[in-house]
Amino acid sequence: MGSYRRTRNIESSIIQFLEDNVNNNWGNVVVEKTFTRVYGIPFSEKEKTACICVRVGTTEHENVEIGGNSTRREVQVLLDIFASNDGQRLDLKDYIIEKIKSGLPYYEYTVSNGQIASKTQNGRIKVLDIDDSPLNFDVEKSSLDVHDRYRHLLTLTVRIGQVEI
Repeated sequence: MGSYRRTRNIESSIIQFLEDNVNNNWGNVVVEKTFTRVYGIPFSEKEKTACICVRVGTTEHENVEIGGNSTRREVQVLLDIFASNDGQRLDLKDYIIEKIKSGLPYYEYTVSNGQIASKTQNGRIKVLDIDDSPLNFDVEKSSLDVHDRYRHLLTLTVRIGQVEI
């Protein structure tokens, strides 16, 4: 058995939080962690298929005190929204913001044979900032891949508040 490190714990905690909320309140919305998986999902405007791709971007390690080695981590999290139409894109991004802006549970995961064996809540992920940006590729939507026609990007800055020694 092994354990995820902090970055994967943050990513996995966000994925699980979004999956739990989306599965309870939306139909045909999938949460993934790679673009390869997103582009492998058959999209249908008729079925209102959508996907949220969770990625961790840059991480800043700020010193807690001058001369010390202890740091506090601020993580950039990218939530790429792939929707089937413009209305769904807007509704889904507002729904996600509503759910995450007050924070979410931070879990530490243990894995066995490539599968999550257990998780333990060890704090909360605090959302410090949200940048809300529609993606415009400056080409006719009909010439884009069906996945890219109605895209949106939420860029979060998050912190778990734990000091790393």
